Order: sequence, then C-alpha cells, then structure tokens
Amino acid sequence: MKREPRTAPLILAILLNAALLAALFWTFHVNIPSAGSTPMQAQLVSSAATPATTAPAKTPVKPTPTTQAQPTPKPAPTPPPKAEPKPQPEPEPKPKPQVQPQKQAEAAQKRLEEQKQAAELTAQRAAAEKHAEELAAKKRAAQRAAEREAKAKAAEQKAAAEKAAAEKAAAEKAAAEKAAAEKAAAEKAAAERAAQLRKELAEQAAKAAEAARAKALRERMEAQAKLQAEANIAAARAAQAAENQKLIALFSQQVQRRVYSKWDTNFAAALSCVVQIRLSPTGAIIGSPQILRSSGNPQFDRAVVNAVEQAAPFVPPLGLSYNLYKEVDIKFNAEELNHG
Repeated sequence: MKREPRTAPLILAILLNAALLAALFWTFHVNIPSAGSTPMQAQLVSSAATPATTAPAKTPVKPTPTTQAQPTPKPAPTPPPKAEPKPQPEPEPKPKPQVQPQKQAEAAQKRLEEQKQAAELTAQRAAAEKHAEELAAKKRAAQRAAEREAKAKAAEQKAAAEKAAAEKAAAEKAAAEKAAAEKAAAEKAAAERAAQLRKELAEQAAKAAEAARAKALRERMEAQAKLQAEANIAAARAAQAAENQKLIALFSQQVQRRVYSKWDTNFAAALSCVVQIRLSPTGAIIGSPQILRSSGNPQFDRAVVNAVEQAAPFVPPLGLSYNLYKEVDIKFNAEELNHG
C-alpha cells in the first residue's frame, strides 16, 4: 500500500502559525494618534484589542511520528499600558482639532481588512485542521484497508499453504501407495521367479537323479558285463590253458614214445632226469638238449640225450601255439625206458 506523505501537514501548520504571529505582531504595532486626541486613542485601543480578543486561540498541530516538528515561536509580548500623565493645570481651552472623515474611513477600512485577514487565517487554520483530520482519517482507512488486505493475504497464504500441504500429503500418500504396489508386485514377481526356479531346480534334480540312476545302472551293467567278459575270458583262458596243458602232455607223450623207440640199453629202474628240448616250428631240435635235473648218473643222462637226438624231428602238435611248445621239458624214467 502506498503511504501518504507526512511532510505536507507539518509545512501547512508551520505556515499557518507564522501567518498568525505576523498578524498579531502587526496588530500590536499599529500607529496610534497623539495623546491629545482622546477619542481617536480610545478607538484605536479598542480596535487593537478587538483582533486580540476575537482572534482564535492557537492550536498546535500534532506532528507525525517520523518527522520532528519545529518549536512554535512565542507570541510577541503585549506592551504595557502607558502611565497616565499627572494632572496639570488646565490651560485655556483650545479648539479641538477635527479628525478628517477620510482618515476615519481609512482606519475603519483597515480594521475591516484586519478582521477579514484574521477570519481568513482562522478559516485557513480550520481548513488545515480539517485537511489534517481528513489525511489522518484517510491514513486510518488506508491502515485498516492494509490490515484487511494483509489479513486476506494471510488467509490466502494459509489456504494456499493448507492446499499445498493437502496436495503434498495426497502426493505422498499416492507415492506411498504406488511404492507399496510396486513393492508388492516386485515381491510377487520375486516369489513367482523363486517358485519357477525351485520348480526348475526340482526338475533338474529329478533329471539329474534319473541320469544318475541311469548312469549307475549303466555302470553296473557295464561292470557286470565287464566282469562277465573277464570271467568268460578267464574261463576261456583257463579252458585254453587246460587244453594247452592237455596238448602239451600229449606232445610230451609223443616225444617220449619216439625216444622210447630209440632206447637200446638198460639202467637201474630208479634213475630219472628232466631234459629241456628246444624245437623249431616244424618240430626239429634247435641246438642240443639240456639236462635240467640230472639223474646223478652221467651215462644215463648222456644216453637219454642221444635217444632224444635220434628221435627228432618231432611232429608239431595240432591246435597248440608255437610259443607253448618251442621249449619242452620232459621227464624220463629208466623203468619206462627199459620197458618201452
């Protein structure tokens, strides 16, 4: 709100007081006629007293709070009345001078002007006071309007603040609800993902268990098959070894019978020796037969070696690997050789 100026009423009051002081000073210092003219002196005194008595009392104007008012000048002191002269012996009467009618008219006109000026000053002062009262009233009205405007503005601000707070609370509530909904959705999605993951893990575990069972079964079957194969191989090898031993025994008997056919001497029946014969794939003797275990009779041992050499070559055994008959160890008894 725009503030009213505070200096105008003060300046107007100062001017009004200065005008009143000037009027009073001029009233007390008018030219008074000489003492011989008693009627004129009384008239001037009465005319001088009239403005003093009719002039309204000076009312000081209340200064505004922000501007310091200047002190009102004191009115000029009223001159004391002149002392009456001592009575003197009356002289011979002289003819009284006659006041001219023009001067009386001017004095009357002057009094009228002074009264008019005093009335104008009074009116001006009343107008100034009225104007000051109007300004004060306007100021009070402006202050009341400003207060109402401030109250209205404060009410608007309060309403706006309450509205903003309500909107903020609503926004926070909506945000909280949205966050809660998002959290619930996230938790639901997480639970669904966890359930799906558990299902997948269960399926994978079931598949892994099935695969493990299948693998274990396959491994057991393979182990059983391997054991069976090994057993079969062992059995086959055992059978083959038995067969080989049988064939070797038959081949040894054949070699013995051929050696028996070449034996032409007799030795003590208790003599025996073991001879090792190295054969070629065709059955021929390689090198000389070796005595592995002697009979203790060199003649018997030499006779056995000669008989073996005479009986060679031998017929290779059928169905027997060469590695099994390339070296043959045969035991010869003198009893069997003597009765061969």
